[in-house]
Amino acid sequence: MKLRQLDALRAVAEAGSLHEAARRLFLTQPAISRSIRELEVELGMLLLTRSANGATLTPFAHQVLKRALVVQREVGRIVEDAQTARGELGGRLTLAVTPPASTRALADSLIELTAARPDVNLQVIEWRAENIADGLRNGTIDVAIFTQYGEPKNATFEWMQLYDLDVQLTIAASYQGSETLSIEQLHALPWLLLDSPNDESGFVATLFGAHGMPPPTRTTRCSAMNLYLDLAMRMEAITVFTSLAMPLLSQRVDDGMLKLLSLREPMPRIGMYLAYSSGELLTATAQDFIRRLRTKLDGDDEGRMPAGMRYSDTRLAVGVR
Repeated sequence: MKLRQLDALRAVAEAGSLHEAARRLFLTQPAISRSIRELEVELGMLLLTRSANGATLTPFAHQVLKRALVVQREVGRIVEDAQTARGELGGRLTLAVTPPASTRALADSLIELTAARPDVNLQVIEWRAENIADGLRNGTIDVAIFTQYGEPKNATFEWMQLYDLDVQLTIAASYQGSETLSIEQLHALPWLLLDSPNDESGFVATLFGAHGMPPPTRTTRCSAMNLYLDLAMRMEAITVFTSLAMPLLSQRVDDGMLKLLSLREPMPRIGMYLAYSSGELLTATAQDFIRRLRTKLDGDDEGRMPAGMRYSDTRLAVGVR
């Protein structure tokens, strides 16, 4: 099996035809076709379904392509390791974060990284925790920072907890009920959630599971963060924030848009985790980033504040738990 064969298969998958795949790889169509035929013979399986309209991958070929992408990414990391060994200040880093991980320490670390490695190819994407787990598994991301209630279970990646945070519940200001609730009263109210109510690592499943209760039945899920913030102020539904959001929430309370809720029973704290597929396979660029981030977070509450927050707001938030 050769890399050029896997390159050809990937090009056909992306282009939808042998002709277009050949054009993208600057090869002739017979050369592309020959590479894939050789791979089919080696594997003893058909990889392409050819027709007058083009070529499509067989179900087995899709499985081959998934593994091929992992191989190609690792080959790219070998090249990056060689560049680092030669003293080149570049590299590649794909970082995935959940919204609470977008802290001042993260922003400062990324700025420092790009200054120290001016040729770095940096991508930062915002995902939910379940998408991050898949990305770490298939190698599409190098490093992740995410929030979760309880330690990652059955993880196929390596992780460490950076710190943990308290949780604040809110509801739209139009709500006229009690602002100090029992677990039963909380369960009966509508909920607006970023994650699935059945997610075992989510707030709702963790909180009510600890009391032997099923998830609430009246739930709306919205994983778009900006829309979630808008709906939180307009829907009479319980929303969940970390204590990092207190400056923003306090302002919305003062403006008559939100009410803060408290629970008579203890609420679970949320952990902030750093994860990667394998510590042994981290590139020098990823190691550099992790070192900078951990240094900035070590005992520094201000570093945990949301990126973009004014320093005056930060001082208000420090110590809020």
